[in-house]
Amino acid sequence: MPPLHFGWLALIVFSYSGGRDGVICAWDLNLQLTGSDTGSGPSSSDATTKSKQPTTLRQQVQAHTHWINDIVLAQSNQALVSASSDITVKLWRPAAEDIHPPQTIGLHHDYVKCLASPGYNADWLASGGLDRKVRLWDLNGGGETLQIAAGEDGETTAKGSVYALAATTSALAAGGPESVVRVWDPRSAKRITKLVGHTDNIRDILIAQDGDTIMTASSDQTVKVWSMTAGRCMHTLTMHNDSVWSLHSDHPQLSLFYSSDRSGLVAKTDSRGRSEIDQGVCVALCQEHEGVTKVVNAGDYVWTATSSSSISRWEDVDTDAELQLLDSYRVHRSSITTTRSAQVTSPQFPPGSVANGAIRPQIPLKCILRLSHTSPLFLFQPGDAESAAMYPPAFARKGSDAFVTPEPLVSAPFRSIADATIEGQHGLIKHVLLNDRRRVLTVDTAGEVMMWDLLKVRQHVPSNFRQKY
Repeated sequence: MPPLHFGWLALIVFSYSGGRDGVICAWDLNLQLTGSDTGSGPSSSDATTKSKQPTTLRQQVQAHTHWINDIVLAQSNQALVSASSDITVKLWRPAAEDIHPPQTIGLHHDYVKCLASPGYNADWLASGGLDRKVRLWDLNGGGETLQIAAGEDGETTAKGSVYALAATTSALAAGGPESVVRVWDPRSAKRITKLVGHTDNIRDILIAQDGDTIMTASSDQTVKVWSMTAGRCMHTLTMHNDSVWSLHSDHPQLSLFYSSDRSGLVAKTDSRGRSEIDQGVCVALCQEHEGVTKVVNAGDYVWTATSSSSISRWEDVDTDAELQLLDSYRVHRSSITTTRSAQVTSPQFPPGSVANGAIRPQIPLKCILRLSHTSPLFLFQPGDAESAAMYPPAFARKGSDAFVTPEPLVSAPFRSIADATIEGQHGLIKHVLLNDRRRVLTVDTAGEVMMWDLLKVRQHVPSNFRQKY
């Protein structure tokens, strides 16, 4: 169930998920809001209190007949809009007193891959799909209000497909297999600019609140930061070593954001208070067993969705914590211009120790990822065999190595085990109708082969039949 989104209702944090079965689920996360941020969405690490209570299913609805590719909240979190491979865009109001099934508000001519809302209180929403169109929809029943051709004039190939979309009240950005980000004015459909620099599919896009900064994730393994004013790429971030699939940020300037990739790595980047984004701290937060198609944050937790039907919850990491350096490490700066404003010192106290009555949180250096080629570089001092032996080479990273050694030292995720998991069920991926036209063989995502009796509508398992596919 890749799509995830979170909303705030009645001071309780709810989340929503959609999956390949076309079902949308509403979950009670059992997290209480502690401040007055109920209308602004997840914005800070203290927005919710930590809870060990399990996530519970609140309600669900069969919204689509094909895969759900994206979901987004709109109209003060009262409307949930979903996009599907059944070519429809649907709207559901789960908090309404008189709940109705999801209503179709628009159609594409091919799979609808992504959605974008300009804000929590907006009355319109954009969708993009494989028909190479970006369409704007009125959430109050007015239908389609604008249509934009995503590719170049006369574009007829699949490269004009829209895989990523982001919107503000004054800018609408889209990207796809063309590796180009195009930005339009959503009020007039006039193209503002075209951003060229990626070398592979654009997978996700974020736009800062002021509309000047755009962040893009690509299958070329990079995250790029663009300036609308300058009309060019300002930073290329290389902390990932695989296709970057998802971005998430609630910071107005995108100075604090999460990113995930095809290898399952989730990274948290914090450049608040730094003059340049590549001088920030990037932490390998956690490692999933497969590619993370969606990452979102709320309060003290991060949720990840993969191609499996389960959703994992991870405790977040405090990027304001001091970095834990061993005596065998030193900070190397390739030039004066790459100096770092964050304090990086060898710890005077061991991790988790108490100083002046307070626990001093520290981030192990092995969890730090190098943001770009111009970021501060940590060099391992040769000769310390004991320290070098602490970390096996299985987790070594190439372009984003936190350490550079004669034999590359390794980095490791800050969290090794998920805090909690919303367990999904195994879905059917193949079926064969037998000659008697009564029994069916099925294979599910766990590799389990089963036989079903269609007349009795129950599982039929002869002795010694069940086996792994």
